Amino acid sequence: MTKEKALAAGLELFSQKGYSNVGLAEILKTAEIPKGSFYHHFKSKEAFAIQVLERYSNCGLVNFKSVLLEQKGLSPKERIKTFYSDRANEFEQKQFVKGCLLGDSCSEGGVSEEFKAFVGEQLEEWQLTIERCLEEGKENNQISKTLDTRMMASVILNGWEGAISRMKLSKSRQPLDDFMQSLDLLI
Repeated sequence: MTKEKALAAGLELFSQKGYSNVGLAEILKTAEIPKGSFYHHFKSKEAFAIQVLERYSNCGLVNFKSVLLEQKGLSPKERIKTFYSDRANEFEQKQFVKGCLLGDSCSEGGVSEEFKAFVGEQLEEWQLTIERCLEEGKENNQISKTLDTRMMASVILNGWEGAISRMKLSKSRQPLDDFMQSLDLLI
């Protein structure tokens, strides 16, 4: 229970403020746990952050893969657009305050190579999911056979993460809508 409370608090705090802007005292206070209990479960704040990110990514990937790889009633392009449209609606409901914790973690300073590598591995998994969806579209003649699916998956993921950053800055849905319109030009 203590570990769960800490991870839930970490997810909320890191999503709102970022890893570097949250101190251990704030995590402990939010989770309502003592420091000794924290260190019983996590060897450091950074090790804790990696577990928070892993939980965040794994939970998100379940939904991402469900939409992109399992909703066979939609074309691959429609699945990609549906996923991002749904996320845009969620961000709007949350008043554009929270974005993607993985994307936000890319710009964290003062973190170890292990932290950076972990974030990179997680983003790679998201990119591979997009690539698999695009490959299915090529196989079904719904997407151009000449499309470089690895490159396009990278462009889509990077474009989305950039749109989220602009959304948070402007507190506006427009960057997300621009991104989604660009999908029609890209795939």
